[in-house]
Order: sequence, then C-alpha cells, then structure tokens
Amino acid sequence: MTSKTRVRYSIVALALLINVVSYTDRACLAVAGPDIQKAFHFNPAQMGLVYSIFSVSYFLGQTPWGALADRRGARRLVAFAVGGWSVFTAITAAAWSFTSLLAIRFVFGGLEAALSPSIAAAFNRWVPVSERATAFGAFLGGGRLGAALTPPIASLLILRYGWRLPFVAFGVVGLAAASAWYFWYRDRPEEHWRVSPAELAVIRSGAAPARLREKTRRSELLRSSRLWCLLGVAFGATFLWQFYITWFPTYLRERRGLSVEEASFYAGLPFLFGVIANWAGGLLTDFVGQRTDVRTARNLVGLFSLTGAALLMSAGIWASQPRLSAALMGLAAGSIDLYLGAAWSSATDIGGPSGGAVAGMMNAASNCAGFASPALMGWVLQASNNWDSVLLLSVATTCAAAVLWWFVNPRQEAGCECAA
Repeated sequence: MTSKTRVRYSIVALALLINVVSYTDRACLAVAGPDIQKAFHFNPAQMGLVYSIFSVSYFLGQTPWGALADRRGARRLVAFAVGGWSVFTAITAAAWSFTSLLAIRFVFGGLEAALSPSIAAAFNRWVPVSERATAFGAFLGGGRLGAALTPPIASLLILRYGWRLPFVAFGVVGLAAASAWYFWYRDRPEEHWRVSPAELAVIRSGAAPARLREKTRRSELLRSSRLWCLLGVAFGATFLWQFYITWFPTYLRERRGLSVEEASFYAGLPFLFGVIANWAGGLLTDFVGQRTDVRTARNLVGLFSLTGAALLMSAGIWASQPRLSAALMGLAAGSIDLYLGAAWSSATDIGGPSGGAVAGMMNAASNCAGFASPALMGWVLQASNNWDSVLLLSVATTCAAAVLWWFVNPRQEAGCECAA
C-alpha cells in the first residue's frame, strides 16, 4: 500500500512564513518612519507620500501578477518576487533623498503585489477544495503575525543600531525565504519527489471537471455576478479594516483619551486577534463544509464574520468606557478576518484556471478601499469633527459587504463546484 504523504501541508507552512516576511518588510517603514523623517527633514506631506506610494504599485500589480502565475506557475514567480522585494528592502537603508525613497518603495510595492495572487494560484493546484479555506486562513494569518512581530523587533534594532540596519536584516531573511521556496515548491504536485499517488488523489479530489475548467474565459469572468459581488465585499470589509492601520491609534488618544502606552497596546490587538481569527476562520469553514457543503459553510462563516464586525464596531462606538471601547473595536477587526479564508477560496473557485487573476482582482479591490478609507475618513473628520460619523460610515460599508457576501456562493451556478 502506498503511504499517504503530507507535502501539501509543508507548502502551506512555507507560504505562511513567507507572508510573515512580507509583512515585516512592509511594516518596518512605519516603525522607522519618525527616524527617517527626522534624518531627511521630511514634512508630514512628504512622509505621507512615502507611506502611500507602496499602495499604488501594489494595487497596479495584483491582477497582472495573478494572471502570470496562472499561466507560468508560482515557483519561479514567487522566488523572484520575494528575492526582488528583499533586495529593495535592504536598499531602503541606502536611500539618500525623498525621490530615491519614493522610487525604492514604489518598486518594492510592485514586487510584493505578486505574492498573494501567486499563492492563490499555487493553492489552487496544491490544496484540495475541502482544505482550501484552512490553507488561506493560515497564509493570511502569517501576515497579521508579521505585522504584530515587526514593531518590537524593528524598534530594538533601531534603538541599538539606527534606522538603516533593520531594513538590511529583514532583506537578508527575505532572500533566505526566496531560496527555500524555489528549492521546495513545484508548480505541479506530481513533479514533487515527495508526493505519493495517494496524496495526489487527495489533492485532486473535489476539483471541478476538466471540461468545466476549460470553459472559464476572462470575458465570462467579467460577466460573473459572483465576481462583482466578491469585489464589493472586499472593498466594503477593507474599508473598516483600514481604520486599524491608519486612524485607530489617533482615535484612541484623541477621542478616548488613552495614554501613548495604552493606545499602543490596544492598537496592537487587531493584529493579534487577526492571527487567531484567520486561522480559526479557515478551520471553521472547512470543518462546517465537510459536514454540510462548501457553499453553506462559506456563507455562514462570512455572514457571521461581517455582521459580527459591524455589531462589535457599533458597540465600541457607543461604549462609554475607553478601554472597553478599544477592546470591542479590536474584536471587530478580528471578526472581519474570520471570513478571509472563505473569501480567498471562493476567489479561486470563481476563477478556476484563472484563480490567481481573480484573487488579484479581489486584492486590488481591497487596496482601492485602502486608498479611499483613510482619505475619506480624514475628510469626514475635518468636515464634521465627529469621530462617530467617521466610524459609522465604516460600519455601513461592512453591512453592505455582509449583504453582498450572500451572493458570492449562490445555490446553483453552472460550473460552480460549491453549488449545493
């Protein structure tokens, strides 16, 4: 009897670790920001542009990188992207002017854009449908873990060695991660020397028939109501989540009157809860799916996640106690993350052989909200000087996302492997 190997789990674990690396490289700038601003005498507008230029190239690269991963595979692409952005992470330490820093961060963002859609394409080939939400939850949780680990590590290095060294150190770690991916990953499971026939049969289980996969065309995707609802959900949910990585610390200090130390503690809760929620949400989706069906599991977990986030955020807005308010808002961030495993697995289902491209489109929609949310919140805050108005706007977008989510995995659709 052929033993059943578990190579696919190592692929997911390696993707998780690479996502930890991606967020340490991404978040390092925020930690070093005050020192960089002081060193180069940047004004707040210049520093804001340095922070935001990443999102421009990150948004632009999502769908093209995903389409390339669908066609060429993720082995060389992910290794190139991780290695490339790691080099530019290290080069950040050599920045000498405002223009040079902008150029470095722009290229960095464009290379990081390849990771998530390429991993989606990889999971589409390596992970069976019944385990896919768990795999995506683990991968995405790695990003939250990286964001939580970076501030203490980077701060320690900055205090001892200055702001330039952390970029070099994180860049070296990234090069090691790129090498590990290229050595271990293969574009097709059957090409991996450790995959047994028994595991290959598990990986192939639940996949859509070849005749249905072949029918998937880009023009058909663009006419899919499932796709447009998914993009709307991604925008609406991210609109609220973006609050936590932009305005949340300011809210805690200005609106709730917390000290810098307390505000820093509570501002870290969304990332901690996010690690737990991403992993738990993926596991829960697959657990329920194995006992009912994939469609029911995704719909229930997503609806619970998004409506729960809206309710918790509303409770946090109206709570009279500052610390209770901060804790409820942190839980709302975790609640949002519960649905992400289901969202990414739905994207690969909708896309079929173009799963990486669809995942890229979904991530691009999220980054549209990443552009819009901080700016619109700032405009509303300036116009009304009312934090509640700002936050209720994000509650409204989350409620809209909850409604749209119900149409992402409909009961019946031709070629939909999650149809009941």
